[in-house]
Formats: sequence, C-alpha cells, structure tokens
Amino acid sequence: MAFDHDMMDPKVCELVDHWHALHKEGRFSSLNIRDYWRLKVPEIYSPQQNCNCLRISYDEEVAQKLLFDPLESFMCGGDPSQVYQTLRQLDNPPSLCGRVFKNGDPTYGCRDCGMDPTCVLCADCFKNSAHCKHRYKISTSSGGGYCDCGDREAWKTDVFCHIHIKGQMVQQNENPLEKIPPDLTERIQLVFDTILQYAKELLTIEEAFSIPKDLELRESDREPTNMSSLYDYKDTFVTMLYNDETHTYDQVITTLERAIECSQKEAVAYATSIDREGRCIVRCSDFHNCSTSKTLMEKHTSRGGGRPLKVQVMHSYVIAHQVFASRLLTWLHNILESAQAFRLIFSDIVNKDNGSIVENIIWTDTKMWKTARVQWHRLFISGMLMDQESKKMFARIFTKHYSKMMKDFILDDHDHAVSVASLGVQLFTMPTIAHMLVADEDVLVRLLNTFLSECEKKLKDNKLALEHRSSNTSSFRRIQYILYDLKYLLGVKPEAWTDDLRRGFLHGYNLILRLLSMMQGMDPMVRQVGTHMEYEPEWESAFNLHIKLASVIPLVIEWAASDRIVLIKAYRLLLRELGDTCTEDMKRRYVRELLDYSVSCIEYDVSSAPVSIHLPLSRIAAGLTLHLDKYGLNYNSPEFHVKGKPSPEELMEPVLRTQVMIAQVHAGMWRRNGFSLINQIYFYHNVRCRQEMLDRDVMLLQIAATLIDSNEFLIHLLNRFNLMSWAREDYEINYLRGNDEDNMRQTVVLVEEYLQLVMTLVSERYTPGIGQISEEERIKKEIIQLLCIEPMPHSVLNKALPEGTNHETGMEKVIDEVADFKKAAGATKGLFELKKSYYSHYNLFFYHYTREEQSKSEVAQRLRKKNAGEEECCPPPVPPPFTVPFTMIVNVLQCDVFLHTIKTVLKRMNEAKARSVSESQLQKVLHLIGYALHEEERYHQNNDPYFHFTRRAQKIELLSLLEDLVGHHRTNTHKDLLSWTIRKYHSVLNLSAGVTKPPQVTEAALATASTSVAGNASAEKKRKADLVAQRKARIMAKMAAMQQSFIKTNETLFEETPSTVDQIPDVPEPTHMDISEQLPEDMIAIGPRQTLRIPKEIPYTCILCHQEDSVGSGEGPTGRPMVLGGLIQRSTVLSRNRALRVEQPENHDPLILPADLHWGVHTSSCGHAMHAQCWQKYFEDVLTKERRRPYRFRQNLSFDIEKSEYLCPLCEALCNTALPLLPGVTYTAAKMRNTQDVPPAILMADWLKGLQAVLKLKGGDGKEEKDELQNCAEGIWTSAPFPKVRLEIMALSSLEAADTFSYLFNHPGSTTIPVIESHTSDMMANFAHAVYMHGLGVNPNFSSRRIPLMVWDTVAYTIHTLEQTQRNANRALLTALSSRQHDCLAALVKFAAHVPSCVKKKQHIEGASLRLLSVVLEGGESAPCFLEWDTFSVLVTLSLSLPSIFPNIQGMAIGSAQDLYLLQVCFLAHLVQLLITYEPQNTEMDVDLDYDNNELVEEQSSSGTNSDASWLVSVLTCCRALANLPPLNVDPQHLLDYIKENSLPFLRCCGLFFHFLTEVPTPEELQSSVWVPESEFYCLLRYLGLSMNSLRSTFDNPALMELVNRWCSDNRVGTLVAGAGSEGCVQSWTRINQLVSLPPDYSELINTVSQFPCPASSGDDSRTPTMCLVCGKMLCSQSYCCQTEFPEGTRQMVGACTYHAHHCGAGTGIFLRVRECKILLLSGRIKGCFVNPPYLDEYGETDQGLKRGNPLHLDNTQYGRLHAIWLSHAIPDTIAHTMESNSNVVATEWQHL
Repeated sequence: MAFDHDMMDPKVCELVDHWHALHKEGRFSSLNIRDYWRLKVPEIYSPQQNCNCLRISYDEEVAQKLLFDPLESFMCGGDPSQVYQTLRQLDNPPSLCGRVFKNGDPTYGCRDCGMDPTCVLCADCFKNSAHCKHRYKISTSSGGGYCDCGDREAWKTDVFCHIHIKGQMVQQNENPLEKIPPDLTERIQLVFDTILQYAKELLTIEEAFSIPKDLELRESDREPTNMSSLYDYKDTFVTMLYNDETHTYDQVITTLERAIECSQKEAVAYATSIDREGRCIVRCSDFHNCSTSKTLMEKHTSRGGGRPLKVQVMHSYVIAHQVFASRLLTWLHNILESAQAFRLIFSDIVNKDNGSIVENIIWTDTKMWKTARVQWHRLFISGMLMDQESKKMFARIFTKHYSKMMKDFILDDHDHAVSVASLGVQLFTMPTIAHMLVADEDVLVRLLNTFLSECEKKLKDNKLALEHRSSNTSSFRRIQYILYDLKYLLGVKPEAWTDDLRRGFLHGYNLILRLLSMMQGMDPMVRQVGTHMEYEPEWESAFNLHIKLASVIPLVIEWAASDRIVLIKAYRLLLRELGDTCTEDMKRRYVRELLDYSVSCIEYDVSSAPVSIHLPLSRIAAGLTLHLDKYGLNYNSPEFHVKGKPSPEELMEPVLRTQVMIAQVHAGMWRRNGFSLINQIYFYHNVRCRQEMLDRDVMLLQIAATLIDSNEFLIHLLNRFNLMSWAREDYEINYLRGNDEDNMRQTVVLVEEYLQLVMTLVSERYTPGIGQISEEERIKKEIIQLLCIEPMPHSVLNKALPEGTNHETGMEKVIDEVADFKKAAGATKGLFELKKSYYSHYNLFFYHYTREEQSKSEVAQRLRKKNAGEEECCPPPVPPPFTVPFTMIVNVLQCDVFLHTIKTVLKRMNEAKARSVSESQLQKVLHLIGYALHEEERYHQNNDPYFHFTRRAQKIELLSLLEDLVGHHRTNTHKDLLSWTIRKYHSVLNLSAGVTKPPQVTEAALATASTSVAGNASAEKKRKADLVAQRKARIMAKMAAMQQSFIKTNETLFEETPSTVDQIPDVPEPTHMDISEQLPEDMIAIGPRQTLRIPKEIPYTCILCHQEDSVGSGEGPTGRPMVLGGLIQRSTVLSRNRALRVEQPENHDPLILPADLHWGVHTSSCGHAMHAQCWQKYFEDVLTKERRRPYRFRQNLSFDIEKSEYLCPLCEALCNTALPLLPGVTYTAAKMRNTQDVPPAILMADWLKGLQAVLKLKGGDGKEEKDELQNCAEGIWTSAPFPKVRLEIMALSSLEAADTFSYLFNHPGSTTIPVIESHTSDMMANFAHAVYMHGLGVNPNFSSRRIPLMVWDTVAYTIHTLEQTQRNANRALLTALSSRQHDCLAALVKFAAHVPSCVKKKQHIEGASLRLLSVVLEGGESAPCFLEWDTFSVLVTLSLSLPSIFPNIQGMAIGSAQDLYLLQVCFLAHLVQLLITYEPQNTEMDVDLDYDNNELVEEQSSSGTNSDASWLVSVLTCCRALANLPPLNVDPQHLLDYIKENSLPFLRCCGLFFHFLTEVPTPEELQSSVWVPESEFYCLLRYLGLSMNSLRSTFDNPALMELVNRWCSDNRVGTLVAGAGSEGCVQSWTRINQLVSLPPDYSELINTVSQFPCPASSGDDSRTPTMCLVCGKMLCSQSYCCQTEFPEGTRQMVGACTYHAHHCGAGTGIFLRVRECKILLLSGRIKGCFVNPPYLDEYGETDQGLKRGNPLHLDNTQYGRLHAIWLSHAIPDTIAHTMESNSNVVATEWQHL
C-alpha cells in the first residue's frame, strides 16, 4: 500500500492535485472518481479478443499505479504509508482477534471453557492461551467463520490469549476518530462510500450487456485519438461459465471439450478455475462466437430435463469493471484490518440509511458468483462483526430479511458455506444478540414461519409426508439449515426474563408446537397381512428431520422451564395442542374386566390400525411435565385446566401404541412389513435418536403411571398388548382347544415384552427429575452398563453415550471413578475396564441394551461370577429412590393386577403342560419380585409403612409358588436367580416381622432342594469330565506312539532343521542349537577352507492339491516341479539420491547397481509352495474369471490382471510371478570334498592374470543387437575358447598357474549341473523374464540379454533390503528371520545360480561377465567410476556369471576359491570407497588423538589391530594422492573403527548371499538375540573365509594394490568426492532411509501446512494438502487442479499423489493427508488404501478425519511400524490385504488421489 510520492506518474500526481482542489472547493464527489474509472478500468482489466482464456493476466503494477495509488493518495492527503502508520499508532491494542478462517484452516475449541462447539480459536491465539492445557478439540474450518478470542460470550473462562489480553488491559474509552483531522475523515468516508456503491452495483449486476450509465463508454471517448482503443472494447464479448453444485466436474469437462473444442487438460483447468472462483471466462471473441458456445453448453447440460449450466455472454468492459470491483473489496478488507479508525468509519457508512447497503447485499447474494460472495461476507466480518453495536445492527437487518434470504438460498445452487445465510452462526451464537433478537425482532417467528411455509407444501392429511426422491427434496434439505440457526439462538437460556422476551419466545414456541403437531403421527405404518410389502416406504427423511430437531427440543424445554410464567403458558399451549390432535379413535371406549376391576379402555387394535413411531408432541409433553414440580405444579394443577385437555390415558395412548408395535415386531407379527420398519425401530433405540424417542416415551409412561391407579394402569397395558385373555386362569384350557402354534409363540413373546415394559417403568430411574440422581450419576450408569458388556476403548465408549446439546457426553468427568484404563503389552490402543465395586450395579434388562448387547453382557457377567466362584446369576440391582412426584410408581409393584400376573407366570411354570410360559418370563418375573423386595427394604429402612409387598404377596402365597419351582426342570437355567430371590424374600420378610433368624423349616427345605439339585448337577458334571479325561489320555498315547514311529523312520530329518513352507509365516526361524555340536568349530562358507555339508531333500506340500513333493538335493530324480508365489516390484526405497531415477528403462543398462541404490528391483514371496502345473491352472482360472468380469467392476480389485497379478490361494498375499524351487548347487562339491583330496590352490596374482588373459582375448565388435539397448556403451563380447586362454596364461605366468586356473572352471563340483525338466526350465525362463519385465517396466522380450543381469540385480537388491531391515530392528544377521523371508531368499539365490542354464543364448552370460570384468579390472572412461558401483552387486553378478564365461563350459558358483578372490576384490573396492570418502570429524582433535595413538603403538607394537589402522592410514594417503585430493590428518584408531562400522553392511550382505548359496550353516553369533556389531564383524570375516586377525594380510597384495591404483587414478574420483547432492558420490554408507521426521504434536503439523498453496492455482490454498512421507514434499491431492496426464498421450489423468509416487517411489507411495490425519498407501495406479496414522490420542487411538478432535501426538512405535512396512517393501501386500478385507460397494478412484 505504501509508495513514494516522487515516484508517482506525473499524470497521476496531476489527477490527485485536481481532486484535492475540487474537494477544497466542495465540488468533489464520487462521480469524479467513477468518471476516472470509466476510462481507466477497461483499459487495464479488459480481456483481449481471441486471447487464451486460461492465461488471462492483468498488469497489476499499472493497476496499482493508475488506479489504487491515486485513490490512496487522495484519501490520505499525502504519503499513504505515513498516514497508515499514524492511524495504527492511534489504535488501542486489539482485544478481539477476529481472524477470518479460510477453508481448511485449523481451528481449536475448548471442551472445558467453550460456551458451545462453534466457539473456536485460530492457531496463534490457541498456542498463546491457557486452553492449550485444557481438553481441547482440533478440527478444520469449512471457511467463513472467525476466531472468537476475546469474545466474553464465547468462553466461560480464559477469554483472552496472551496476545489480546493487552487490549483488555488498556482503557477503551478514547475514540481514535476524535484524534483524526475532520477533512481526512471526510475523504476516507467519501472513498469508502464510493467503493461500496461501485462494488454493490457492479457485482450484483443482472444484465450482461449494461452497466450504470455513468460508467458506459461514450462516443466522445474516442477523442483524443490515443484513446480510440477503448471504443474497440465495445465489440469484444466473453462467454462466462458459472459454478453450481448440481453438475459434476466430469460433466463440465465434457461440455467444455465439445463446446469450445479445447483439450481435456484445458477443460480440467477451466473446471478447476470455475470451482475455485465461481466463474471463468471460457471464450473471448465476437458476439456470434460467444453466443454459439453458450448455446452449445446449455444444450449439452440440459439433456434429460436437468437444469443447464449457467452461461452468460457479457461485454468485456463489464468484466473489466467487475474484476476491478473485486480487487477493490480485497483492498478495502486489507485497509480495514490495518487500523481501528478505518473500521469505525466503515461501520458508520454501512449503518447509515438503516443499513441499506447490507440489505442490498443480502437481497442480491444469490445473484453473485462464489468469490464475490465470499469477499462481501469477509468484509462484513472484518468491518462490522468486530464491533458490538455494528454487530447488533447487522443482526437486526439479517433477521429482518431472513425469510427472503432463506427462500433465495433454497432456489440457489451453491453450498450453504458461500451463502450469506451462513453468517447466522456468527450472530445467533452470541447470547446477548440472540436474546435481543428474540425479544425485539421476533426472530423465532421469522425463522419458524419460513420453515413452516416449506413444510405446508408437504402436508398430507395435516401430517408431514416427506418423499425421498421427489423433485423438491433438495429444497427441503436446504431449508433445514433454519433448524441449525434455531439451535444457535436457543443455545443459552436467559438468566433474567423480560415481558418482551417472554412474548417473543412464546410466539416462537407456538410455531414449534405447530411443527411438532405436523410431525405427530407422520409416516404411519399398518401391519401387513397375507402378502409382503411390495415397495419399501420412505422413512429416512423423517428421521433426518428428527435428528436435527432433537438438538432443538431440549433447548426449548430448558428455556420454558427456566421461568414459571413461561412454563405455565407453554404447558397450557401444549395441552391445547395435544387436545386438538386427539382423534376420534381416542374417544371410542369399551370396558375391560380383570379380577374385581372394571376399566374403560380406549378401543384400538395395534395389529390392524395405523401406528407411528414419530410422536414429538407427546415427547415434549414428557419433557415439560418433568419440570412442573420445580414450581409446585403438576398435571392436575388448576393452572392447566384448559379446554380439550387430554386425560392421562389419552396422553399415554400414542406412546403405548408404539411400544406395543415394537413388541409385536419382536414377536414376528410384522415380518411382512420389510426393512423399513426394522430400520426405524433400530434408530428408535439407537443412541443418536433415543433421547428424544425411547427415553421420552418411557418418561411419559412413568408420568401416566403416577396419574392413573396402578391396577387400572396395568389393565390398560394388558389390554393394549392384547393379553387380557392370557391373564385369565382358564387361558390354557381354552387355548388347548385350538392348535395355533404361531399365535401361541407370539403370545409368549408379547408377555415377555409386557413384563419388560413394566420392569422398565419401575426400575429405570437414572433420569434427573425421576430418580434422585444427578447428571453425573446418569452418565456413570450408562458407562457401567456398557463396560459390563466388555472392556471398551475410549472412542467406542464415547460413541455409545448420548451427546448433550454441546456434543459432549460428559464421560471424562466420571470415567476415572468407575473404570480403570489399561493397555496390553505392545498394544497402542488401551481399554477401559470396569472397577470391581461397580459390577453390583449391573442391570441385565437395562432399557438401552439391544438384544445382542443384553445377551453378550449376560454371558460376560455369568462367566465372571463363575470364575469368582459366585452364583451364576445376575440379580436386579438396587435402584435409586424416585423423586416425590414419581413415588406412586412403586405401587405398581404391590397392586393386585401385578400380583396376579406374577402368580399366573409362576403357576404355569410349575404346570408341565402349560405352553404360554417361558424361561424368559420366569426370569423377568423374578427380577420384578427382586425390585419389589429392594423397594420394601428401602421403605422399611426409612420407617415408611406405605409399601408392603411381602404382606400383600401372602394373598397369592408367593413364597410357596417360588419354593415349588426349586428343583423343577424348567427352572434349571435360572436356579441361582430363584435361590437368590427366595433368600432375599426371607431376609425382607424377617425385616418386616422384626425377626433376626429365618424360619428353619423353610430354609432347610430350600437347602435340601438346592443341595439335591446341586448334587445331581455335580455328579453329572463329574461323570462327563471323567469321560473327557479318558478320551484325552487315549488320544495323547496314540500321538506319542505315532511320534516315536515317525522319528525312527525319518532319523535323517533330525540331523538339521532346514526351513520349510510348513513353518508358520513371520515366526523367527529356529536356531540350529541342536546340531551345533556336530559342526566344525569354524563354519566357513567359501574358499579353500569351506565346510560344505551334503544338502538334504526338502519336502514341500502343495497348497492347491495338498500333495507332498521334494525338490531334490541336486542328484538323481526330483519330484514334480514346484514354485513359490512371488512379487517383483521396482523400488527406490533404499535410494540415497532421490534426485536420480531411471528415465528411459528401455535403454537402461543394468550391469551394476549404482552405489546410491537409486533404483532396484525387489523380490518377495509369501513362502507358500505350489506345483508348477497347479499354479499354472490356478493362474489361468484367475485370468479367465477376471476377463469375464465387466471392466467397470474391476476398479476395486486388490490385484491387476493386466500386470499378471494374482493373490496367493492360501494367505491372499499379492503376487505377480512364480519363483521356481530348485535343488542346491553344492551337492557334487560337498560329495567330492568328502572323498577327494584338497583341490590345488591358485595364487591371487595368477588368478588376476588369468582373468586379464580372458579380457585380452575377448572377441566381438561391440555392436548392439538390433532390438536391444541402442545407447549402451559396451556391445556383445564373446570369450575366447578356454585352451587359447590357457596358452596365454602359460605365457604370462607358468604351467602350474594355467593348471590351477583351469581347475577353477573345469572342477566337477561346479560344472555338474542338476538335470532340470523341461517344464521347470519353462518356469525358470518365465520368472527370469518377469524380473526383467516388471523390474524395468518394459514390454516383453524373452531374448533380451538384460534378463540375467536383472535377475542378479534383484538378488543383490533384495539382500540389501533384508540386511537393512534386520539392522533397522537392531538384529543380528539371521535373528528372527521369518520363514517367508528365509524361503524366498533361499529360492531366489538358488535360482540366480541356475540362471546360466536357463537363458536362450549363453553368449549373454559370457558377454555380461566380460563386460563386468572389464569394468572392474580395466576401467576406462566409458566404464562407471568405482565410486558409482554397488560393490555387493558386482560380487553377486561376477560370482554367478564367471563359472560360465567360457564357451562350451557351463558352470555354477559353489563358493570356491574363485568366489573368495572375488569377495576380496569387491571388499577391497568397498574399503577404498570408504577411505576415499572418509571425512575426519575435527582436525585439531584428530592431531591430538594421533599423537596419543603413536604412544599407544609404541607400547603395543605387536597388536594386529594397530597394524591394520596404520595400514589403512597409508592406503588412505595413497588413494587421496592418486585422486589428486588434499591429504588428511587422521586418527588411525578412529579410521579403523569407521571402516569396521561402515563395511559391516557389505559383509552382512555377503554373509546372507553365500549362506543361501552354499547352505553352510552360520555360527551362533549371527543368530544371537543380542546384536553386537563388532563381534559380528569378526564372525563374518571368519565365516567368509577371510583373515580374522588382520585386514592388511588379506589385502596387502601387489596385484590388488595395482587395482587400487587403477581405480583411484580415474579423473572422475576427485569430482565425485568434491561434488555435493546429486552430483556427488555416496557419503553415508550405513544410513538406513527413514520416513520424514514429523513434529511430536499434530497441531504443529496442521498449522504448518494450513497455508500450503495449490501449485496449479496461483496461490489458492490446497483443499487436501498431502505430505509424501518418503521425501517430505507437499502435494495437492484429490483435486482436479493438480491432475496430470500420465502416461503422456493417453488422455488418462492421475492425481498428484499417484504421479508423485511414480517418480518418487517407482509407483509405490506412502502419504499423510494432513487435514484428515490419514495415511494413504498407493501401489500402481488403481490400488490404494488408508491405514492408521502415527498420531494417537492419550487413549492410544487414531482419529482419521478428525471426527473426535482429541489432541494427537506422534507415536513412535506406530510410526516405526509404518517405516517397517515401507522398508520391507510390504506396501503392495498391505494394500491387497486391506482391499480384500474392506471391499466397499463404491470403489475409490485411487488414481485421482
């Protein structure tokens, strides 16, 4: 905003001076400014004809200079920067924050201090407030709100953060405007007023071809001639396409492609811009072309009768003015935020003329596009809502036009978040403003009248009839936003009532009753008889409406109950409304008689007449009645004598009908009514709805029970349940005349439901106002009942509890009192477990239990009691006492009808032929008796003579009835409960009789009967246990005999324990402790001292045909060919240089893996074996099945058949090939070693000379094959025949050297190749080709010479991966190696050794070996520098290819002396790599250490270690000199330690390779549970046949030193060592790649990315910012704006994550979706899944999507698991398993993420 006046354009200065002169003369007005804009705005902001609409840009510098600078300069009367600074200094420190949230911004609410969930803080205020130490909730904003810091009405305590407390401490009395010169104020007012009027006119314009007259271009504007171009703008038009929420992205993209003939990429860019901005210019041309495009778009999108896209053809200069108006609003918003004085002036302008500008914007909101709306809303927030008086003014205007605004919103096609109606939450949540609006503006009436006007359109017989898919469903869904505003208004009840407030509330309350009466009895259901229901009736809409009203009704009750006058008037209105809803069927009565009671009952048959589950009017009556006692009122008070008042029977009738209908559903009477009814009953009981449904119904029935005589009440219940005939004593006799089994079953269940309802009414007292309990005790009861089912995690428990009006369950207040939080070892998620002292509170028939929960809890509690040695029964707990108005309910438990019911059930239980009784009836009757006994005990303790159940029960001889059932076969299930009831009865009887000792006879009879029953049960149990024990003994004896027989038959199997597929996957391989004594002390894998053992045949069982076969040992016939399922994948996991990747795989040369491992191919297997033929058939079946599947259904498959993928038939692991199982390679060599002399040894120098002779005599012209590797440096080389090479060696060295060299290649141990069947050969060729094809991602080519190289590379890379995985877990080399890892690597290494025998052309092997030998021994400019080698891959390739380097000689690597020499060469190369890249940590310290070490050398001159250290120093010096690098001062000991540490990974890889190649068992140190790196270093030296005592003795050979000289003399060495980043060589040789470091607190992470801009949308914030956890790059995921065409030219668009994963992870990726706190795994383009994030709350649970909002912190264990999945290349497998287990109906389009 600030600029230098001297730098202003002279014309601009002249203009400003002219404006000042006019202003002083009093002749300046907004017309002068608008006239200037009329000419300049089109010149700057008009789009050019036929321009690229995607790249329309405006010269903002010119705009600032010609439009904004003069405005600021005139307004400030001088240098704007100085004026702004002066005005800022006049500001009081702000006490309100008011930061406006954008979509996706993090917000923080406080559960302890917030008045409601809408009260939130921005990140800065939160971090600087006390709330960060409270129970806060984190979420992301949908945009439009602002920070409530400093708002006293938003917070109970800690209103201010540390930033805004300063504003509160300063006196706020001074008005900054008083210190500003009047002329400055006047100019500011004039400029603001001009901008507001201009923006209002331009942004709400409806006519596309006209603007206000004073802004139109006139004919006179063509003079002078240099402005003639302005007139040309009149001939330029644009086609403007607007956003709506009706059409999808794809529809818009397709429409644009056809209408304006653009590419798909351009159409996506247009659609993205339209979505973000609300509109976009899609064509800029003459009128004809623009109109044609408009017609085409409207025609294409209106097909099928839908609403077409909104398209307008507009003048370009109209667009120019609209763009400038939008810029002005942004400028004005920034000005308002800069100083308080500006806000005060703005407020004065907006408030004048009774807020005419605000009114106009509210009226025209729907005429504006998205960005314009948001700008106005943001301006209102920053300019008006920060000031209390302005906020009130705005609230009054908002309320005045609320009805018009909402009706416009209904017809609008934009989301609520961008409607002006969304500002309601900012106004109505402030209690002072809400109460003012209720009292003065009749806001409740305005809101409800608007809502009711829509409801009246849906009335049918005066009841709401909501249709699910009707044309106006959308409008009714949109109008329900009014209910949210209603909830905000009633959020805080008034402390003090005024007459206006009472009147305003009661007016609104009357309309609420009208709405509820419309809903009373809606969606009635009639029992279907005969045929099933043909169509499922609509039910969801009514429940959705109920859920929204359920949060309003408790607030209405709370308001009404807070004032006596309001409560009386509200209750009278309610009774009158209830009386009006009483239908004629309520008046029809008939008399029912039972015992001596005659009762006039309402005539109604639930099984044939309509019944509704929606009774909100009756339920609000229950809620209000509960509060009458607070003011000394009751239902029969004279204040409530109104005309038409319903009787108690009529009051409870609708609710009772619903209860009976549910009972009949449970009895199976409504089974033909379909799923609609089942779903309604489910939600009736569900925690989301039950507070305003089930709970209110029970409450109303309890109220009715207090108003009606108990006997009459129960007769009403029996009559409605249609059980009057069942209650007769002769019912069984009458029933036996017929034989309707179905009717009898229904009757039995109805009796159970009736008893359940009675029990609920007398026992459920955990509602404040009914029982003498507090709200905390109610929550405790819910928690106790839930934890009696099973221990639960915090999230499940919290979700199962009902929420209050502020979406809080109150669980945290009481949970620690009733439960203990426990975490199992190794688990992240903890569980709450109920404390033992609270188990006595368990109520089996708790009315919130579902049937499943009830059964599960009973099983759990019976088991708990059995384990504790207690009676296996769950007696009723002692309920809390009723409050005074509800004490009459207990009379139900002693009335005659109740006693008669008990007597009927107990008598029939004792009658053998009785069929209308069940065990469940008995159980419930015993519970009811238990409650009656508990109640009598309480009354006796209170010395209250009113309740005497035992005395009245003597009339029916209850005790005798109970005792008669003891030992009865029907009562076995509940014998313990029966015993408890009888004991309880005696104890209460004794209390009432005043006797301390029970009658002996009755107790003795009970004891005898109980003992008899218990004795019989005990004897039966003992007999069964004896039978089980005898059978178990026989089985164990038989198994032992079979085991002994097996051991004798297969003695050889127990000599060693090779891994087989029968081992359990992922279980550590057992160490060979049992055979260690039989092995040589030194186990050596390679070289002359090799300790080979003859390999054994390994049996495998095919998982498809379950037949067993053995692979063979290398001699004689083998079984049928077998394979393992395998997965080959390209990888960058181990990459130490992510800037490099394989750009052109078609031309890539895989001769050597790079030292930085920036590419590789990983092979894995699940380890399950199959016959090759079985696998082939299975794979073909999978292909056939999937190819028959329609393509549209393949998207959610966990495997891609196009890439040859399938799932393992046993474990469903992802595979894409089959890895052949082959015999070992050392059988012949091991056999010969046992029978022949030691083979002749060859010297290192002679061996190197022999290889040099081979290179010298190589043939070939180096030209490529036509179809392969056009850009490789080396061609196809061929070896000379061996005799020729032998002669050359003799010439170079000696005959002996030639003979020993000859023996290396002609040794029978390496040239004896096992016989391989043709089918096995085919499988080998297929697997090798699969490695080539999947590893490079190229087309099939079975004759490619890169195939063997790719196989050897995958061996090296897979071993690298396993070594790093083991090292990352701090494990020794073979410790805890799972069977699948063992079997996979064993099969892979054996296969790699057999590769020379399966390639089509042996010349490929010879050529590869020669090329690599040349690189290692000769070097050259065309060969890679030794610093670029992965020396281990060089070792693998040379070891496996060198035995077959000569024509006519087919050999295999067996760990011979040649392998040892290769190891020495490669190890030496690696040592030189380490030395040349060594960097001392501190030079000064190094010198001191060097001096100390010299003294140490003098004292211990004989030490081999010091000899190695000094030798390494000399080699280092020599290497650096050869490479022209400056010398270093080093500490020899430090250098030696560095070499040991950094060379250990290489040795570990070599150990793994040669272990699986030669099958020589490893020493115990390599399987130790404790990893000691230094010990392992020496152990590996020994195992690999190297010198343990001295490195120098191993490498101090002139021939090897010559190689070192050649390597270090390469000119590239110095450049690579000095290079940095991707240009340099590897510096850290032991580093294990980690996932990116995440902040410990999730809020830090979400704050960091909150402002992340979308890379493709010119600075707009990304909606779904996603972080790549591999490289840390932020991406804009799941958004059309950042989609990329991939592969290029295919027209297939992929999301940012998919595209990034291809380059960063070779197709595999692991991402964190930050705002949702989700981990996204991707593999390929069509597969992905979400897994648990590493951020957990204090209860060890994740919160994907921030649904709970608990504070989250990084869990290193969980993050370590994710890292292990990534490092071990298990992401594709994890995705496959997750997709298989969670197959959603709607497939996720993973490629768009």
